[in-house]
Amino acid sequence: MKLPAKERDVRVIHFRAPGNAPHPAALMLHGAGGFDRRIADYKRYASALADQGIDAYLVYYYSAQDEASVGTFEIRYPAWAKLVDDLADDVIKQKDSNGKVGLVGFSNGGILATGASILDPRINAAVIYYGTVPWPLDAPRLYPPLLILHGDADAVISVNAGIELADNAREQGGSADLVIYPDEVHGFGSNITSKNGADALARTIAFLRRELAAQ
Repeated sequence: MKLPAKERDVRVIHFRAPGNAPHPAALMLHGAGGFDRRIADYKRYASALADQGIDAYLVYYYSAQDEASVGTFEIRYPAWAKLVDDLADDVIKQKDSNGKVGLVGFSNGGILATGASILDPRINAAVIYYGTVPWPLDAPRLYPPLLILHGDADAVISVNAGIELADNAREQGGSADLVIYPDEVHGFGSNITSKNGADALARTIAFLRRELAAQ
């Protein structure tokens, strides 16, 4: 399906939570390589969220031009963050929404989630897999509650970046749960059949269910 944003309609894959009661939602944001090269893993992840009462959306935030270009991250980051915020606002307005939305970002998507979450106060929580502070933005960093998941053997985005993000959120008066997985490398989060991937998913579900519960 597609959801509307000011820049363009955005392709998403929607995994709806069962039942007729209002649901919270989570927008999942891919890394630099997109979802499709590991689509089975991401679908399993989204299905697990839906099974636990959280509507999950795989968000294809790249445009066709983004996919064809090299080195667009810093240039396109503010527009992507605004696009994600537009989608979050639309999801909140759905008739089966409980009014709460969170972000789950992986790598570049984790960095994007930090930026989108500081720009839109209606985002209630963010899960950051091996991400960083939103360095492309020059904006106050007033984060929602964060769950930060990182491996200490990550050679792509150092675990120090996750520590810096947690410290930055706490310095601004926010809450940040930081979980560091010994000997874990970049990209483990989408593989929920592995020990650490399954643990990270369980923590994500518990965190989102707590932070996205209706008041």
